[in-house]
Amino acid sequence: MENPTLIPVLTANKAFVLGYTDEQYGIYDKGDCIIFDDFTMDIKYVDFSFKVKSSAIKILTPKSEINLRYMFEYLSFLSLSSNEHKRHYISEVEDVIVPVPDVEKQNSIARLLFAFDCKIEAERSLCVLLCKQKKYLLREMFI
Repeated sequence: MENPTLIPVLTANKAFVLGYTDEQYGIYDKGDCIIFDDFTMDIKYVDFSFKVKSSAIKILTPKSEINLRYMFEYLSFLSLSSNEHKRHYISEVEDVIVPVPDVEKQNSIARLLFAFDCKIEAERSLCVLLCKQKKYLLREMFI
């Protein structure tokens, strides 16, 4: 993002950032949250201010004594997916019973799984760099 005054416009699907806006109204800036796409059931953990321009996005925030990252990891574990174009949150997700251990255990689980996510992302980045390096070497060797 070139302009730090622009706010990302988000979706929960694979694209995640649809673009950027300079609009100042309708910005979510209340802290970390989970965005849930009511049609695709994709979820994303968000830790920055953003704007959503879709009525299909639900913004999930934690109740007291709930670690939001723990909740995100649990929802990810459920592997929610949809083959139908309909709203799913109220009919399939809202009433899901989530096992909630004490806050210390939630924090421990969340930290561990977040560390794995960071490691996975680092390995993906390394893989991309290695593939680029291989292409470069192939070009140098065979051209």
